[in-house]
Amino acid sequence: MTDFEQNDGLGPEGSYFEAKAQAEEKAKRAKSDAMFPIWISILYIVLGVLFNLWHPGWLLFFAIPLHYMRPKNTMDLLTNPVMITLIYLVLGFFFNLWHPGWLIFLVIPLWPMMKKHG
Repeated sequence: MTDFEQNDGLGPEGSYFEAKAQAEEKAKRAKSDAMFPIWISILYIVLGVLFNLWHPGWLLFFAIPLHYMRPKNTMDLLTNPVMITLIYLVLGFFFNLWHPGWLIFLVIPLWPMMKKHG
């Protein structure tokens, strides 16, 4: 049983207001999480209709799984497979670096090994 449950809804220090603020923040985050895919879809449609950026605009949809992953640090965000794929596609589409760009996929198996030994 956690401290929160043992104190009947009170925070670890016993503050009712602290527990209430945490609950409100959690509810606010849940609402934001629910709206995120809708905002990305609206942004995609706006980019497509107003600026005819349908092709590179679809890369925005990679932001949806990245938003929900909540990595512990920046390196975990930059080295997860979804971000690696996004970086590869950006390198290819915008800079035509398909050939050396594929090397970035080597980060996926190498990062956990480096993290374990470092």
